Formats: sequence, structure tokens, C-alpha cells
Amino acid sequence: MKLYLKILAYLKPLWKLIVVSILLSLFYILFNNVSLWISVDFVRELFSPHEVTTVRAGEDQTEEMMPESRERQEGDLDRLMGVQESVTIYKKINKAIKGVVIQENRFDTLKMVCLIIFVSFLLKNIVAYLRGVVNNLISLRFTYTIRNRLYNALLHLPITFFERRKTGELTSIVFNDVFAVNNVLSNSYGKMVLTPLQVLINLIILFLISWKLFLITFIIVPVSGVIIVKIGESIRRKSRRVFKQIANVVSVFQESIMSIRIVKAFTNEDREGRRFQKANRLWFKLTFRANRLSYLTSPLNETLGALILAVLLWYGGRMVYSGVGLEAEDFIRFLVFLFMTFQPLREFSNLNNVIQQGISAAERIFGTLESTPEVYEKPGAKNLDTFHQSIVYDDVSFRYNEDGPYVLKDINLKIDKGEMVAFVGPSGAGKSTLVDLIPRFYDADQGGIRIDDTDIRDFSLTTLRNQIGIVTQEVFLFNDSVRINIGYGLGEVDDTQIIDAAKAANAWEFICQMGEGLDTVVGERGTKLSGGQKQRLSIARAILKNTPILILDEATSSLDTESEKLVQEAIDRLMKNRTVLVIAHRLSTVMHADKIVVIDQGRIVDTGRHRTLLKTCPVYERLYKMQFRDQPEANIL
Repeated sequence: MKLYLKILAYLKPLWKLIVVSILLSLFYILFNNVSLWISVDFVRELFSPHEVTTVRAGEDQTEEMMPESRERQEGDLDRLMGVQESVTIYKKINKAIKGVVIQENRFDTLKMVCLIIFVSFLLKNIVAYLRGVVNNLISLRFTYTIRNRLYNALLHLPITFFERRKTGELTSIVFNDVFAVNNVLSNSYGKMVLTPLQVLINLIILFLISWKLFLITFIIVPVSGVIIVKIGESIRRKSRRVFKQIANVVSVFQESIMSIRIVKAFTNEDREGRRFQKANRLWFKLTFRANRLSYLTSPLNETLGALILAVLLWYGGRMVYSGVGLEAEDFIRFLVFLFMTFQPLREFSNLNNVIQQGISAAERIFGTLESTPEVYEKPGAKNLDTFHQSIVYDDVSFRYNEDGPYVLKDINLKIDKGEMVAFVGPSGAGKSTLVDLIPRFYDADQGGIRIDDTDIRDFSLTTLRNQIGIVTQEVFLFNDSVRINIGYGLGEVDDTQIIDAAKAANAWEFICQMGEGLDTVVGERGTKLSGGQKQRLSIARAILKNTPILILDEATSSLDTESEKLVQEAIDRLMKNRTVLVIAHRLSTVMHADKIVVIDQGRIVDTGRHRTLLKTCPVYERLYKMQFRDQPEANIL
């Protein structure tokens, strides 16, 4: 029930359109039922035994029994049968309609019946078109809103959320799951409004015609309801598994395509094909089971309907034959409206199956929407407008999961403004995690980090990150122009500033050689550029941001010698007058750092300059010997 209320909350802003949809549905039912009612009158007028027509030469004469004489005969018949005459709502409605339909002669009556049938069908279809347009607008507006909010919610979730979830799973939620909900609304929203109203009104008409036959008919409703609910519950469970498996299929596909060079380099196409086939086969099995159950609903309900119809034909036919309580015209009208009730009931049972699939998708969507976001502006947060003194780690410990091991333990460190501090150590020692705590990609579990004697958790997250520039080893560029990639996140930046940043990053020369200069689109993830070119654009982005604190995550490790030289020159310019934190794998890039912090197994084992650490720190000495074993010490020191 809570999930339905959440969906209704998103529909609340569309209440005016929903009211219009309900009104149009009522008009649709009205015109449809009028056409059905009049169709029975058409049959009666065409085949009624009470009219006798004689044709004489040169003229037509119609001897027609007037409605008043019919009613007198019917009343006499009732009295003869001992049935007390009573004026019911149904008889009043029927009499009023006959007052409009019945004309002076049967030809005029036939003409009026045909006119009313045509007009009612015309109006019904006009209303059906308007309903379709309004319902489509509702479903599209709902889908547009929920997809925007879902994407915005994802962008504001912490990095830990993305580390726990696969990219394919999130992609599947944003597109497949939202599409499933959209499919429910676009194909079923109109029926969700129309079908219950149509069934309710038809049942009222059936009750008015004959309450005895109605009671027999009503047996099908609870039986069908139980079947619909039970099958729907099973379909929802199976749909959850289907949507989860779709995410797995998308994940396998994305992973293979994104690493296609590695796949081909290791001639592993067959293995990846089998891996995808295995995931796809499981999706096939789960989907088939869910659909197999879905297809069971309609035949079961139709079989029950046929059983009820057979009983009605036997019981109602006996009432007509005996002339007690039901006339042939009323029985025909009852059967017509009964058939028109069965159809929406069948649609409603199928509709429930579709809704359950949509609910399964909605559960995953709202599960993501309700994940705890990063707190960008907590109450009373301070703005970090500039950086004056130092960054201090005070007894910091951190672990990725509450039940997991600590990856950082008892970190105490002071970084003064203007210093270049390098973090070195074996792979997995915790270097990147230690630095990632400063822009609050993660928050410390114990202790805290202070900038200028203020805990970074007391700063607004936006102003904190605005003071930090980051250049990573793996550069990500958007499939957009060079201009957009350099000025990313900085709002309106003029070309002069972008060009100056590109020149400082040794990037302007290759930008000028591109066909469209700053307007050149770099391709997905910068595929049209070399590694060195991508890295220089990343440095130009950091130069343009012009932050007092700079984080370098081994920005030259994957480059060739020529590119490394150009990138290193750009980095040297970038580091001037900034506080720089360098995550280093190659000691040659940080030997001249003001301070080298050696980390091993999540702890700081030593801090100092290069020459001092060679003598006092076994971990640093071991790293040094591994990297420079073939070079004379004189060339290194």
C-alpha cells in the first residue's frame, strides 16, 4: 500500500488532468451504454410481434400498437399471473428512453434508433480520442518527472553507493524499470480509470434489470478477484527476479563492450559470448515463467464467465418462458450488458498482471530514490571561501563497511599551506583513500580532518569541493567539445581564459591542429585523443578552476616519455602557489617533495624528505630499491 501511495504522490500534481480523464471516461461509458441500450430497442422494433404492417397498392399503411396499449396488455398479463405491478427505476429509465425513441410509425422509430446509435458511437469515439490524448499526457508527464528525479537523486548519492552497485544495474533502473512503469501508465492508466467505472455502472444496470440474475452473476466477481490477486502476487515476485536479471545482462554487456580491447587482446570473445549467453538464458527462463503465469489469468476468468452465462441462460430463459418477472427484451438487454461486463473484467485481470510488473519496477526505483543522499548544506554549515593555514588529520580511522576491516587506522598528519606532500607505499596501502577523505568522497569513521581549525564536515560540501582541484591517472572526458571539457563545472567561461589554461597545460598546440579547434568533439571518454592529450586537457581544467588545494593521483604514470615530459611541465606550472597532495607510485616524481608520507597497511609508518627516509624507513627503502635497482645511486640522489 505504501508503494501505491508513493506513486499517487507523483500523480498529485497532475490531478486536473486526472479529473478530466475521469470525466471523459464517464462520458465514454454513457455514450457506449446508450448505444447498447438503443441497439436492443432496434432489435425489438425490427422483430417485435406486436407490430403488423400491411401494404396496399399505392400506399403503405402501418397498424402499430401504441406504447400505452402495450403497457395495458403487459399489466393485464402481470395481474393474470398474480404478479403485483411495481414501478422500478429500470422501468422508469426504459419508459423515458422509449418516449424519445418511439415515433408515430415504426419507420420513423427505426430512423430515430439508427440516428441515436450513430450519434452515440460518434460521440463515444470523439471522447475516446480525447481520453487517449489526456491519458498519454499523464503517463508521459509522470515518466518525465520520475526519470528526472531518479537521475538527480543518483547524482547526489555518495560514492560508496556506486561502489556497491553495478553500472548496469543502475542503467537498468533508470531506463528499463522506468520504461516498465511508463508502459503500465501508457497502456493501462486509461483502463485503470475506465474499467472499474465501466464494471460498476454495468453491474448497477444489471441489478436494475433483474436483481435475481444479478446475484447469480455476482458470484464471478469474488472468484475472479481471488484469482487475480493470487496470480498478481506471484507475478510481482517473479517480476522482481526478471528486473534484477535484466540488470545483470546489461552489466555483462557494458563490461564487455567497455573492455573490448582487452577482450580482443586475449582472444577471449568466446568466453565473453558464453558469459553473456548464460546471463541472457537465465533472463529468458525467468521471463518465460512470469509470462506463462500471466497468460493463465484470462482463460480461467473466461471459463468461469462461460459457466455463469450457461446458468443465466437456463435460469433467465425459464423466467421469460414462464412470464414471471422478466420479459424477453429485458433478458436480451441483461445479456448484452453482461457480455460488455465480461470484457472489462478480462482486461482488468490482464491489467493487474501488467500493474504487478510495474510495481516490481517501481520498488527498485523508489529504493534508489529513497537512498540517503550526500548532505551538501547541513544546517549552520560554514562556507570555505579560501585556505589560509593547514590541513590536519586528527586520529582518523576509516572503513568502507560497518562490518569490514579498517583500511585507515590512527592517521595523524599536518599539511601546511603551500607544501607539496607526497603519499607513497605499496598497492592497497590506503593512499588514495587517505586523500579522498579531504573532498569528503568518504567521511572518517573515527577522528576528523580540519582545514584552518574547522572540521571539514562543518563546511558546506559545495564550497569545500570548490577549493580542491583533482587530476587523476584515469582521465574522464565527456563526449562533447574541447571547450566544454576544459570549462566543465565552471559556468560561463570566455574563450580567452580557456585558451590561456590550454597553453599553460601544453595543450593548445594539439588543439589548434584539430579540425574545429575548441569546438572539436573528443568522443566518448575522449577516444579521439591520445593518453597524453587527455591528461593535458584534464590539467587545463584544473588550471582554469584555480583552486588553492590540488590533488594529483599519479597523473603521469601511464604516459610515454614525450607525453610525460609535456604533462610534467604542465603539472609544474599547475603546482605553483598551491598546496599539493600527490599520490605517487613512482618515487622519481616526488623525490623533491617537501614532505613524503609513507603508508603501509593503512597506517603512516614514517614521514620526512627523500634522503632521510632512505636511512630511517625500511618500507621506503624497499620501494626505492625495487624501482632503482639498476641505476647508480648518484643518478638518483
